[in-house]
Amino acid sequence: MFQKLKKLLLPTFFVAMSCAPKQYVVSTYHSSYTRISDSIQGNAQMAAFLQGYKSGLDSVMNEVIGYTEVPLTKAQPESTMGNFAADAQLEAGKRLDNLTSISVVNYGGLRIPFISKGNITKGKIYELMPFDNMLTIIDVPGKVLQQFCDHMAARKGWPVSGIQYVIKGGKAEQVMVNGSPIKENAVYKLVTSDYIANGGDECEFLVPLKKHYSTIFLRDALMEKIIKDSDSGMGLQAKLENRVSYGE
Repeated sequence: MFQKLKKLLLPTFFVAMSCAPKQYVVSTYHSSYTRISDSIQGNAQMAAFLQGYKSGLDSVMNEVIGYTEVPLTKAQPESTMGNFAADAQLEAGKRLDNLTSISVVNYGGLRIPFISKGNITKGKIYELMPFDNMLTIIDVPGKVLQQFCDHMAARKGWPVSGIQYVIKGGKAEQVMVNGSPIKENAVYKLVTSDYIANGGDECEFLVPLKKHYSTIFLRDALMEKIIKDSDSGMGLQAKLENRVSYGE
């Protein structure tokens, strides 16, 4: 009986062992490296090969898509750059669902600190928003929205549109949604990136909520607002509006 059982189990054992992850051990380590400096000669053949791609990319990225009448600066708790991004996202969100009333952009997602007054190129917006984050609309109960505002307040404020709050003791107080006090039992449609909607930046509390995913890049929403406002002859007019402030 034992021999028969052994014959049955041995193949299973070897299959399981073959599927087990291999353990690797560092046997040697080389600390030598090549320091990049002007003394290293470029590869002319490779440079010539890449030049064609670079020229094509530069022609696209250097295209002027519009202009801003004011400098766009990244800062907390509120900034002109943040308000521009949040407003652009909200406008795009409303086109997806006209009941969308709130927009939140995570502060860390804005990757450059400043855009000067004047013309804006497509490349500059790629610098500002290099990630392929897509717009997502979330149905957020008022109680969770308060939690979200507290989360942003603990991080010194994120760019928002359609909502206002005061940061006191690391919490969000006097939360207003489009001029009205937040209602715990109401459900609000909020637009943000799929990164945040799926729990990024420690927003796990958003994961269980109902969502509508889109195929619109946040970066494209920013460019669309720049083009639209510039075509109207006004350009971007972002300004501070006391959306997020520090309490005494």
